[in-house]
Amino acid sequence: MSSSNELPVSQAITTDDIDVSSRSQPKLPTLTCSLLFVGADLAAATLAQALVIGTQLVLSTYRAATPPNVTEDFFIVPIVLGALIFCLALRGRYTRRTPFWAEASQLFLASGWAIGAQCLAAFFSHDLGNQIPGVIAVALFPLLATLANSLAKGLLVQVGAWRLPIVLIGEGNAALAVEAALASDPALGYAVVGRVDPQRILTLSNSAFLWAILKRHQAAQILFATDNDTLLQRQLIDAALRDKVPFAIAPGPHVMPALAWQTTRFFSQDVVMLSFRHGTSCRLAQAVKTAIDVLAAMVLLILSSPIFLVAALFNLFSDGPLFFAHPRLGIGGRIFPCLKFRTMVVNGDRVLNEAFERNPALKAEWDATQKLRDDPRVTPFGRFLRKTSLDELPQLINVIRRQMSLVGPRPIVQNEVRFYGDDIARYFNTRPGVTGLWQVSGRSNTSYARRVQLDVWYVNNWSVWLDIAVLLKTLPAVLGRRGAH
Repeated sequence: MSSSNELPVSQAITTDDIDVSSRSQPKLPTLTCSLLFVGADLAAATLAQALVIGTQLVLSTYRAATPPNVTEDFFIVPIVLGALIFCLALRGRYTRRTPFWAEASQLFLASGWAIGAQCLAAFFSHDLGNQIPGVIAVALFPLLATLANSLAKGLLVQVGAWRLPIVLIGEGNAALAVEAALASDPALGYAVVGRVDPQRILTLSNSAFLWAILKRHQAAQILFATDNDTLLQRQLIDAALRDKVPFAIAPGPHVMPALAWQTTRFFSQDVVMLSFRHGTSCRLAQAVKTAIDVLAAMVLLILSSPIFLVAALFNLFSDGPLFFAHPRLGIGGRIFPCLKFRTMVVNGDRVLNEAFERNPALKAEWDATQKLRDDPRVTPFGRFLRKTSLDELPQLINVIRRQMSLVGPRPIVQNEVRFYGDDIARYFNTRPGVTGLWQVSGRSNTSYARRVQLDVWYVNNWSVWLDIAVLLKTLPAVLGRRGAH
């Protein structure tokens, strides 16, 4: 596969393009960027403390109570937040380019440990009540820091200071997957400024061809993506190591779970051991998931009770029940009644078959995706419920009954098993979800093959934090009605 950014060999790699002065990585204002990120976190810490103090002052004025003693209540908060920022700096928060959700996970985890330390210290000092405002301030910090850091990176990306131009050496699916991954998180700052076929450059005798590529593209780094050709990969890495070229390497897509592995490195050995543990096998993590599912589903049911009332009132003017229980496959392949607000006419099967006879294209669309963009069975009010995804609210009852989870693969029917092939075993390893990666990735705008891929990725990489991330992404996806039919 060729690329418009790929240079002809005669232009990309010639001795005339190489000089000693080019062998230095293009300098970016990394110190300025790091200081700005530290400043963003310091501003977030200050704002968190100011919000809590301001709230206390307002409440004390409203209640005609004695104003809080800021010195006594908050003397330890700047120390805790300062130590937290220092620990984050040691972990590379202000220098490394970390994807948004991974960075947010580190930030919230570190803040959780800080809150735990605060509570423990307050418990032993018998001063837990007075330390509650400080704990709230530290709890606010990750939210405000995530926002401040995102704004800072967005500003730096706009002015080009955080931009890191890279040349992608690779072809095929690996190169395409890498480009898509980099484009999915613009705040990382990576910009692919050229792509070169690795087979072509290795035919040249020039030992400094990688530096020539960097200079020609005015890039800062090489990125290898070679579709698991280990010999070719080894040759490229040897060349980069020999000439001290800054580089990164991306293994072929789907070779291993992207998130659920840990590295073990050995002193004086060029061996990296990758250890994988299924998150679905961790009993503690599963217990946390169950607790979140049940408690959150109960709260959401209470909050959404007015919607149930409105749906019941509209149902008075329509023949048929309020709820529709459709047989779906759950964990272990067991069938369960998946609840929804009824959005179709009662004689839906007859209406659908008649529509298929009139419109063969409609039948072909149904056979391919098991969904229809313009379903003749859907009622006008049902169309509104589907567009807003409110028709799925009754599935909260399925969650409480432990037939479903808040997050997971979408529940499928028996006829859809054929689309999964051998991957159906992964689907049966977890409970289907009210929401999931499919819902936050375009829903019906994605192909069924992509839906299966998302389900497999979710099961392989599952963690409690992944569920939280999907839940946080669900609201904007629903409000934006992306792919809702």
